[in-house]
Amino acid sequence: MKYVVCFSLISVIFALAGNGVIAELYISGPESAVLEGDAVALECLSDSELDMQNYTFQKYSTWMRSWFQLDASRYLRCWLYNVNVSRPDGRLLLQLNDISEWQSGPYRCVSTSNDTTEVSENFTVPVIYLQDIYFQKMHSWYTSMSEVLYAEQGSTVEVKCAAASSRQPFYEWSQEDSDWILPSDTLTIKNVDESSEGTYTCQARHPDMYSLVKTRSFELRVTPRDPDMFRIVDCFPFTDFNTDLQVGDILLYIVLPVAVLAILLTTFLVICLRHRKQQLKKPQISLIEAEKRTPIYKGSLQSVSSTASDTQPLVM
Repeated sequence: MKYVVCFSLISVIFALAGNGVIAELYISGPESAVLEGDAVALECLSDSELDMQNYTFQKYSTWMRSWFQLDASRYLRCWLYNVNVSRPDGRLLLQLNDISEWQSGPYRCVSTSNDTTEVSENFTVPVIYLQDIYFQKMHSWYTSMSEVLYAEQGSTVEVKCAAASSRQPFYEWSQEDSDWILPSDTLTIKNVDESSEGTYTCQARHPDMYSLVKTRSFELRVTPRDPDMFRIVDCFPFTDFNTDLQVGDILLYIVLPVAVLAILLTTFLVICLRHRKQQLKKPQISLIEAEKRTPIYKGSLQSVSSTASDTQPLVM
């Protein structure tokens, strides 16, 4: 009898456990990192379903802060032109052609059926990317720079090299026709002279993919010192600025703000003067005319004009 009871309890436990099993919904994709520009295929899979017609792919939008359906968002095709959702033989596939960093995800697979609500875990494609290099001129009013950099003789040149990457890249500077290499993202040349002229190249290399390299160069030209040139150091002798304030900088940072301020003050004065003029044009009530209107009797709400003073007092 004891064996029968134990067997019955074990059967009930297994039956309840079997009914409580939830089919797993997941996304199959690349397990290792892919290079930006490669083609990636994702597939939505279920442990219990073979026909995936009632499932769909969704992507999370940071801008909209919500999930949106990829195969139904026709108005987003201009941004998702390289995304294709297909359903061959009951399967659910997502093809990402020429994948970029902002299209790495996250993605998820959800059920479109009203009977069940199944959602897979988020899946993000690991993408390796290294974008183009840009230069930043340090200690300057205007940090952007072109392919040719002019520096006054005796000044200090400091240029920072930067590139957006999935991981912090390795930077190094080199000079044309020279064997020196500077392993840093910032190039600093103090007390420049004619020997400092030349072409300088910054190289950024991805730490996970040694063959992924970006380079950019600029040419340094040294100009003779002009004693009549307006310098920031002359205005702020206790600062560590070594950058000359060129004519373009003067127009952009001094003349333009002063002109805008003058226009604002002129506009404010014109508005005040017009308001004052309109106030003066309004009709003024004369005190003499007001005194000529006296009440007829006590409790009267009306008055009549009087041209002569009344010598008789009003009888109360």
